[in-house]
Amino acid sequence: MKKHFGWLGISLTAVIFTLSSCKKAFEDKPLELFTIDYIFDENDPTGAQAFWWVGNIYGKIPTGYNRMLGSSSWAFNNSPRTNTSLVPLECFSDDAVPSGDGNEGWNVIRGGYSPVAPFDDNWGNSYSAIRAANIYLNNYQRIPWADSSRKIWLTNEARALRAYFYYELIRRYGGVPLVGDKVYEPNDPELLNLKRNSFEECVNYIVSELDIAKDSLRPDVPLSGRTTDADFGRMRKSIVLAIKAKVLLLAASPLFNPSSTPDKPYTGYPSYSAERWKVAADAAKAVMDLGIYDLEPNRYTLVLQRANKEHIFFRMSDPRNDNGYAYYMSPPGYKPANRNSEGRVSPTQEFVDAFPMKNGKTITDPSSGYNPSNPYAGRDPRLEQTVFYNGAKWLQRPIETFEGGKDKPNDATLAPVQTQTGYYAKKFCANDSSSANYSTTFVRDGGFIPPWSIIRYADILLMYAEAKNEYSAPDASVYAAVEKIRQRAGLLPYSLPLGLSKDQMRDVVRNERRIELAFEEQRFWDIRRWKIAKAVYGTTLHGVTITKNANGTFNYSPKNVTTPYFTDAMYLLPIAIKETQVNQGLEQNPWY
Repeated sequence: MKKHFGWLGISLTAVIFTLSSCKKAFEDKPLELFTIDYIFDENDPTGAQAFWWVGNIYGKIPTGYNRMLGSSSWAFNNSPRTNTSLVPLECFSDDAVPSGDGNEGWNVIRGGYSPVAPFDDNWGNSYSAIRAANIYLNNYQRIPWADSSRKIWLTNEARALRAYFYYELIRRYGGVPLVGDKVYEPNDPELLNLKRNSFEECVNYIVSELDIAKDSLRPDVPLSGRTTDADFGRMRKSIVLAIKAKVLLLAASPLFNPSSTPDKPYTGYPSYSAERWKVAADAAKAVMDLGIYDLEPNRYTLVLQRANKEHIFFRMSDPRNDNGYAYYMSPPGYKPANRNSEGRVSPTQEFVDAFPMKNGKTITDPSSGYNPSNPYAGRDPRLEQTVFYNGAKWLQRPIETFEGGKDKPNDATLAPVQTQTGYYAKKFCANDSSSANYSTTFVRDGGFIPPWSIIRYADILLMYAEAKNEYSAPDASVYAAVEKIRQRAGLLPYSLPLGLSKDQMRDVVRNERRIELAFEEQRFWDIRRWKIAKAVYGTTLHGVTITKNANGTFNYSPKNVTTPYFTDAMYLLPIAIKETQVNQGLEQNPWY
C-alpha cells in the first residue's frame, strides 16, 4: 500500500508555498536544495530566510471569494477543473447555489460529502502549516539575531499561526491530534497511530497558545499608519484576540455545547455549560475594548481600501492587474471591454427575503410596507450592495433577470451560465451602477490585490451580541452592538424594539450575521455550529421566475430550485480516507 504522509508534510519543500512577495527570497536557489541550514542560517543575523519562511505559512491561510472543491473525484467525466468550478462557500448553505448546471458544486449539494470524496478538505493544508511552524520554533534560535524584537515577533507569529490552523481543523472535524512542538520524520512509527485529542483539549491548547503569543507581537497600528505599514496584516495582539474570540464562540455554540446529549458525540464536552458563552463574550469584548477598530461609515470602503477601520484579520492574495472578480460575478448580459461577465453565483430567495425593509421591519410584518409586486423597493440598503436583482442599476442600465431579459436570455449562445434563482451575487464588487466599466478594487501600489477578510469589526460586534445574549439575555450592551451595525447599514430607524426576549434577540443576531457578513464564509459555518443546517439547508431552496408584462410591469412567481442533501453526519466534515487508512489510530467522525 502506498503510504500517505502528506498531512504532516515530511518534505521541507512541501511547506514552502511561494507568495508573490516571497519569490525574490528564493528564486536564486532551486527548491529541492533547501535545507534547515539554509533557512535558519547561523551566519545571517538578519534572519531573512526565516522571515520568509514564516511569511509562507501565512500563504496557507484559506482564501475566500471562490472555493475549489476538495476532491478531484467530483469532476465531471474526469475532466480537468475550470474556473467555473470556483464558487464561494455560501453555495453550500441556504444563501446561494452555483449558477452553472455543470458546476461541480451540484454534486456536493445533491449528494453531500464522504471520506472518499471529502469537501473543503483542509486536513493536509493545516497540518503542513502546523509542521512549518514547528520547524521554525525548533530552529529559530540557531540564528544570531541582531534584532531581538524581530526574533520575538516572528517566534510568536509562528505560534499564533499554528494555533489558527488548529482552529481551521476543529471547526471542520472536531477534536484532532495535537502534535505539540514535534516535527515528525517519515519513518516515525508514531505517525501510524496518532489519536485524536478531544475537542475540549484542542480548544484549551489553542487558547493557551494565543494567550502566550498575544503580548509579544508587533504593536498594533493606528489607522493613520496602516496604509504605509509594510507588515500590516501580520499577526498583532488584536488579531490574536479576535481569533481567540472566534475559537471560544465555536466552543460555546450548540454543535459543541449541546443542551442535550447527541447520539454519537465527538465533541469532548459532555454537558452544556453557560459559562462558555460568558468566556466567548468576554473574548469579543476584549477586542472592542482595544479601541482601535470601528465600523467604516461606507461599506464600499471595505471593497475599495485594504487598510481601513474595520479589517482586523485578512489573507492577502497574489497581485493581479485586472478587475476579474466583477467579471466573475456580474450578470452575463454585461460585457464591458468585449469580455463576457459570468454570473457564477445565484443567491436564493430565502437569502433575499432575509433583508428587512429600510425601516428595519421584516418583510413578513404587515406594517413594514413590503409590496410583493415591487419586492425590492424600500429595502435594507445592504440588499442592493449584496445582490444583483431585477431592475437594479448596474453599468448604466437596469439589470434584466426576467425571462428573456439581457441577463437571463434563456439562450446558451448569449449566456452559457445563467441564474438559477433570478439573482446574482454582487458582494465585493465596487459601486459601479453609474460606471461604464468595472472598477478595480483593493488598489495598492497600482496593482489589484484583494485581501480575503477573515475577521472584521462587524463580526466582533455580532459575536459579542450573540454570546452575551446567550449567557445573560439581551441587555443594553447587546442592543448597542447590533444597533451600531444597523445604523451603519442605513436603517431608519435602526433601533430594535425594546423588551426582546433571549429567543427573539437570538433570531435578530443570527439574521444580522447572515445579511451583514454575507458571502464572507460565515453562513456555511454558522448554520452548522448553531446546528440548524438540517432545518434551513436540508430543505427546498427557492428562487423567483420573473415575467415582463406588455405595460412594463413584472410578475414574480416563486420556484423550487433544489433540495440539498444534508444529514446529521454532515455537521462535521469527514476525514479523508487516505488519512484514516494510513493512521489506524485516527477515529473517523460519526456516521461516515
